[in-house]
This record gives sequence, C-alpha cells and structure tokens, in this order.
Amino acid sequence: MPHNIKPSTEELEEAKEIVDTALTEAEEQLSMEQELIVELGWTESDFTIEEMHGARGLSKYPNTVSLDFNTSAQNWSDSLRATAFHEYAHTWDYEQRGQLWDKRWQYILGEALTQHFANQNAEYESPQRTKHSRDEVSEYWAHIRDEKLDQEHSQSQFDPIFINKGEGKYPNWLGYSLAWQIGEQLLQQYSLEEFPALEKEDIVEAGNEIYTET
Repeated sequence: MPHNIKPSTEELEEAKEIVDTALTEAEEQLSMEQELIVELGWTESDFTIEEMHGARGLSKYPNTVSLDFNTSAQNWSDSLRATAFHEYAHTWDYEQRGQLWDKRWQYILGEALTQHFANQNAEYESPQRTKHSRDEVSEYWAHIRDEKLDQEHSQSQFDPIFINKGEGKYPNWLGYSLAWQIGEQLLQQYSLEEFPALEKEDIVEAGNEIYTET
C-alpha cells in the first residue's frame, strides 16, 4: 500500500534552515541565557494555511517554542520566518521577567514586543496586526482599559480578546491589532528592549493617546 509522509525530507530541511537562520539572527539582537527548545512540525489546519499563510507558533514558558508549517501556502516560508522571530521574542520576554505574564496588560505588552520585533526582522506583514483599524479598536478600548487589563492571563486558554471562539463579543484578532498599535505608540518613547520593564500605566497612557479623542 503506497504512503506519503509529510513533510518530505526536503520540505523539513528547508523549514529547519529557515527557522535556524531566523533564531540565530534573533539571538544576536535579544540574547538569551537559557537554551531555546524548538518543536518543529507539520500542520494540515485549513485556517493556518488559508488565513496565516502556512505557519503558526506557540511559545511555552519558560523556553520552548512550537512551530508548525505547511508548504502548500504561497507565502509559507516568509510566514514561518516571521513566526520564528515572533515566538523567540516571547521566550526572551519570559526570561527578562523571570516568569510568565500574570495579567492581560502584560500579554498585550508582550504581543506589542513580539509583533514589532518580527516586523523589524522579516519581510512579512502578519494578517493579525492589520486586521482591525485604529477606529475599530477604539470602539473597545475604554471597556478593555477599565474592565479587562487586570484580569489574570492563562497560557492554557485562548484569550477571547485575541482569538474569538464565538463565545465573546470581541472581533477575532482584535487584541493583536490593539497590541500592534499600542506598540507603535510606545516605540516613539521606548526601545523594544525596554518593553519588559514597562508597566500597566504605560499601556493605558499609550492607548488613551491613540484611541481617546480630546
């Protein structure tokens, strides 16, 4: 009986080279003391292929990154490279803090860091960060600022502000666009390396600056 193993040896080697090169470049900019563990695998997720250009990632505290890819997507290699930078920055952020994020505002700050780090190093525009305009995000800012920033963050669950599974009232990927836009504002005053030391008040100030009319 014939069989087909995915990824092929050639596809896997190409993906490994993309990830290894990206992580080497990332470490030159944001150096980590601990060894980074990378789990590289194949995905048949239609959502990942069609909406995320063939690559997705997850960083697990304290120093493990899972990366999945599928070469059928046209821009899979660019997406995988950007995802490697993104997830590396998450683990670097964990190391700087010495812990996982406790609160949602820390998660927003972490996503601001990782999205902008990936943008600075990869020629790829993540669909999450441009999904919602500033005007769209501004409709939810006051509620998130006043009711949600201090809520506990759990790595084991999807944050409904970021990924809407149909049970919340937030548009899917709203949190990524929010974090990207707040990161833009923060970068006017701080470097990415300073992001882990910022506080909730910095998030609120940046959000008010861009979402609140005066």
